[in-house]
Amino acid sequence: MTSEFSIPSDWYQTFFTDPVIRFWDAAVPPPATEAEVGFVIRHVGLRPPAKILDVPCGTGRHALPLSQAGFAVTGFDISEAALSRARASARTNRLAVRFSHSNMLEFRVDAPSDALICMGNSIGYFEPTLTQTLFRRFASALRVGSHFILDTSICAESLLPIRPSSTLSFPGGSYEREISYDPAESVIKTRAQLMIDGEKHELLYRHFVMTSGELVRSVRSAGFDISALYGDTQDTAFAPGSPRLLLVAIRM
Repeated sequence: MTSEFSIPSDWYQTFFTDPVIRFWDAAVPPPATEAEVGFVIRHVGLRPPAKILDVPCGTGRHALPLSQAGFAVTGFDISEAALSRARASARTNRLAVRFSHSNMLEFRVDAPSDALICMGNSIGYFEPTLTQTLFRRFASALRVGSHFILDTSICAESLLPIRPSSTLSFPGGSYEREISYDPAESVIKTRAQLMIDGEKHELLYRHFVMTSGELVRSVRSAGFDISALYGDTQDTAFAPGSPRLLLVAIRM
């Protein structure tokens, strides 16, 4: 792989194909998902059957166990491949989760919900102005006093300095990536080779990087009050070097 490559701004609209979805399912161990769901339940301050939005929901990794716990969950995602797997899992487990196909910048709800979660690195898909638009959309989907949980490892304090390359092995394959950083735009560009079940796929994607302070200010300006910043699912306070940022906010 070479270090020079370009990535379209709307890469995420076609990125999450079946091979990528299968890789993500294989790469994330069940205990990690259990810890994240436990964190969500602990911090949304709700009891079933409260309404929780999962944006984006992917294959339902969080939506399905939250539904199993008794919450009324609606998940939105742009990937039909992910939604197909999510709906199949819901049918198999007889769970009444509603899954809807939508760009997360455009999702709509009939009435404000009791909580919203945005897990993974999804906020990094968009430039800062669109990220602000996204946060305002999140706020409009929530009732006053409800909780918003944001999870990201694309935060400057967690990410920098950047390792230019890495390799991950998982059951059924491997994932080798090369990373470059554009300091003028605060953008990480990634070129990866995914080997899964004997198939080889080249992947290109990018993420915009924000400091935790920039992220906090953006969330606040969208109509939220910040409750806490955590560095892991065990409620460790977020600090430079934390592997991820789990931000908990309240809709004002």
